[in-house]
Amino acid sequence: MNNKEKVLLHKGIDKIRQARFEEALEIFERVLVGNQAIPEAWNNNGVAHYSLGHLDEAMNCYNHCLALDPENLDALRNKAFLLRSQRRLDEALEVYDMVLQKGGDAIDMEATAVVLTGLGKLDEALSCLYLALEKMPMDRLEDEIAAVKALMEERGMPIPGERVSPANAPANAPGNDGDVGP
Repeated sequence: MNNKEKVLLHKGIDKIRQARFEEALEIFERVLVGNQAIPEAWNNNGVAHYSLGHLDEAMNCYNHCLALDPENLDALRNKAFLLRSQRRLDEALEVYDMVLQKGGDAIDMEATAVVLTGLGKLDEALSCLYLALEKMPMDRLEDEIAAVKALMEERGMPIPGERVSPANAPANAPGNDGDVGP
């Protein structure tokens, strides 16, 4: 990517931040007319399209980005979110799984839990939320855990006991060998 393309890309991103999505589209299109091989331009073009309600165009942009850069977490996250917003939950789950495999964070685990809840996989959603909470303690995750437990109770499902992260477990607790993770 040359300097002119970088400048235009940053201008387009600024337009997105200002919620000036039509102007952002024009800028990203200028970049892409000159160079179709810039994953960030495709991804951000997708964000602008999504924000304008052009969902098919947004998906095409995310797919172009991922064809150029399959490791692009932003494009994967955006694609998963778009699929989730369209209630294409099985597909969204597949993409969120890719995000998590490629180094996703607690927010990605939380998003995955939302999809799992929508699919009725409440045990898995709860596990995901516990993992997210271990990585990033936040009150909203506690609230989401309580909501999933309430759904499980409503459906007559057994609610597993509290998970204790190895970091917070007593030193002599079984399995506490100092390793953190599932």
